[in-house]
Amino acid sequence: MSYEIERTAPCRIGLTATVGADEVVKERERVVASWVKGARIDGFRKGKAPRALVERRFAPSIREELEERLTRQVWDEVRSSEKLRPASALGVREAGLQDDGGFRMKGEFDVFPTVELPPLEGFAPPPFDTTPSPEEVAAALDQLRERQGAWEPVEQEPSAAGMLVEAEVHGEFPDGDGEPFHEERSLFRLGEGEVYPEIEAAVTGRRVGEEVRAERTIGEEGGKERQGKRTAYRILVKSLRRKRLPELDDAFAESIGAGAGLAELRERVGQGLRTGKIERRREVWRDALVRHLAGDTPLPLPEHLVVEDTREEVIKFAQTLAQRGVNPERAELDWNKLEAELRGRVEARLRSELLLDALAEQFGISISASDVDHEVEQQARRLGTPFAELRGNLAKAGGLERVGAILRRERAVDTALGPHEKGA
Repeated sequence: MSYEIERTAPCRIGLTATVGADEVVKERERVVASWVKGARIDGFRKGKAPRALVERRFAPSIREELEERLTRQVWDEVRSSEKLRPASALGVREAGLQDDGGFRMKGEFDVFPTVELPPLEGFAPPPFDTTPSPEEVAAALDQLRERQGAWEPVEQEPSAAGMLVEAEVHGEFPDGDGEPFHEERSLFRLGEGEVYPEIEAAVTGRRVGEEVRAERTIGEEGGKERQGKRTAYRILVKSLRRKRLPELDDAFAESIGAGAGLAELRERVGQGLRTGKIERRREVWRDALVRHLAGDTPLPLPEHLVVEDTREEVIKFAQTLAQRGVNPERAELDWNKLEAELRGRVEARLRSELLLDALAEQFGISISASDVDHEVEQQARRLGTPFAELRGNLAKAGGLERVGAILRRERAVDTALGPHEKGA
């Protein structure tokens, strides 16, 4: 067997191969023997039909299997001999037996690029302060108070920003573009953008029991068919409530588990904020590390892999729309623009994975089966799913390999960032 490979693109290989007549004869003998052994022909027991009869009867099938076997042999030889990482299956353009008894085939396949990493000594992560500011602590404490607040009824005051409005809403389409509708109990908070601005403006400053009217013209968000149509609303304010926040004192701190009072609560909040900042710092530094590894020249990518992954992302997006009750075929979207955006994300992800895979290789990092099981066990705990069930589902879908690959990359990141985190 002999072959030639040609790089037709940065990640595309053209392959031309020939198998000599002697090798073809040997392989044909094996194919024919297999057919004779399994052939069922009337008048003969299985495997007892004459060889010549089997060859005549199944000649096209024997030739097809022979060519398939020879193609696989070529593919196996190229993959084992060449230091290439195939990123796609072999696409056969032509393959067949020749007049001289030999076999010749041509094909193409994608390969992953060779990654050459720059020295890590030149990497310096950007400054990132993980100490929470007094303003951040105060804001977090206000959020705690907000969550513990109680809604109290407002009797005589007019509605204002921050109040919770309970309203009865009647709607109709003055131009006859739809059926009237009625919502007995609509709840929304003023000033939070939870309802259309026209409704919010009409209700603001009104008291319980007052009825107001509003009108809205549908904009681009309604799609081409409904854009410009009018909707008229009649709104009855049924109740108003204001949120009463607890005082920020020792009693409040103790009520949510800080036994030592407000000082302990401040300390807990500060620690929580710092933990979040450390996690965010790792994300920022990880991105900076990938940019450093990438250098100034974009890493070429296998086109087949990019296309397939982009297609999967488009399908996932369409499925998400369907789950939200939106028909993807009727959605007012520029699908070409969306596909281009998703392709950009796919390319960024693939480049990051290739760079971190190379970094893990450089560090000599490996992931054991127990490492993967430990990670799956943690995921199962977070999801509230039995470990065996989650592991079985991942194994069926090839997910265990993906979990292992992700762990390996993140350990490479940890190794690279470790000295900088210690010095921070």
